[in-house]
Amino acid sequence: MIDNEFVQGLMEKVGLDEEKAKQVIAFLQENAHKLPEWLKSSELVDNLKDKLPGGIGKLFG
Repeated sequence: MIDNEFVQGLMEKVGLDEEKAKQVIAFLQENAHKLPEWLKSSELVDNLKDKLPGGIGKLFG
């Protein structure tokens, strides 16, 4: 079951239509086991770690 709040969030924040939002959620559900590795090696995550206050980001790698 797809969470309606998640669908609405994708529609509002990302600008996806309902069908595309549901496709993204289905993709994430199918690949949930891969997400930690994808995020761990992501430049986005590296950038976020640098922005965490008080050096907290250094705790993550």
